[in-house]
Amino acid sequence: MKEYVIESADEGQTLLKYLEKVLPGAKGGVVFKALRKKNIVLNGGKATGKEVLKERDSVKVFFSDEVIEGFKPKFGKDALKVSVKKEELKRFKKNIVFEDANILIVNKDADLLSQSDGSGSISLNDMLLSYLENEVKHYAVKPSVCNRLDRNTSGLVLCGKTQKGLKALSEVIRDRSLKKYYYAIVCGDLKGKLKLKGYLHKDREKNMAEITEDKRYEDSDPVETIAEKEGRIRIKDHDLSLLKVLLVTGKPHQIRAHLLSAGYPVLGDMKYFTGESKKCAEELNVRRQMLHAFRVEFPKMDKELSSVSNKSFEAELKDDMKSLLKYRV
Repeated sequence: MKEYVIESADEGQTLLKYLEKVLPGAKGGVVFKALRKKNIVLNGGKATGKEVLKERDSVKVFFSDEVIEGFKPKFGKDALKVSVKKEELKRFKKNIVFEDANILIVNKDADLLSQSDGSGSISLNDMLLSYLENEVKHYAVKPSVCNRLDRNTSGLVLCGKTQKGLKALSEVIRDRSLKKYYYAIVCGDLKGKLKLKGYLHKDREKNMAEITEDKRYEDSDPVETIAEKEGRIRIKDHDLSLLKVLLVTGKPHQIRAHLLSAGYPVLGDMKYFTGESKKCAEELNVRRQMLHAFRVEFPKMDKELSSVSNKSFEAELKDDMKSLLKYRV
């Protein structure tokens, strides 16, 4: 028999979700049968699996130790898809902007995946798991990044460490109460401000987004992007603009595709570009899109996440973008 006492980090989820995490090897049929026969009980009584767990609840599983061990997930090093080297973990720690018991905010480097893509390349999520390996004392919650940046976009990524953290971050991202701001260096001298609206269609085979004024495709989503000029950059006869971008909606490739559709492609973008912007990037030796998620603003948050309530966090620009700002005029 194994007893699991629910910790604060795990409350708020259903018993079934909890069992899926602590005993992932036990398929649904096994779990439901055990619940019916009271081989799994909640606070000493029969349960259906739909109950919402609270701190200090008791979940007892009347399986043999060998069976339970076979159903357990592997965490720590065995859970990582790739090996995280000491220097990579050191880089991750250096880039942490904020951390408390429930969430972590990190300034992601460019040329780094947010989550693993199956290629074996190191990802920010791998680093997160490695960083928390000794801190996580149970199997119920697997920390994870909650928002994804493109591989070659740098900046703030939000990570949930606990069930409460993951749930709260997912909610404020979904309901758009969390505001996300980016810096973009684009080709062209923008005059004033852009308020861009339209519909985004994602071609999943080509991994390309298309912006249209009307809902041309059935699976198109409405998108909105606001960009305001922060400064002009003049270098080697090229006019560039530093833009502060508010991502009102959050769809993959939205900023890059939206700015291209407005005639201001992000410098260094090799997916959404014009002949002129490609030539400019080559002449300036720019090797990735000049896009950086620099600021997040949290709404009012209650209880355990009150530490970030109505607060904002910023991430310093990476060196490649800083070098271009030296030419501001």
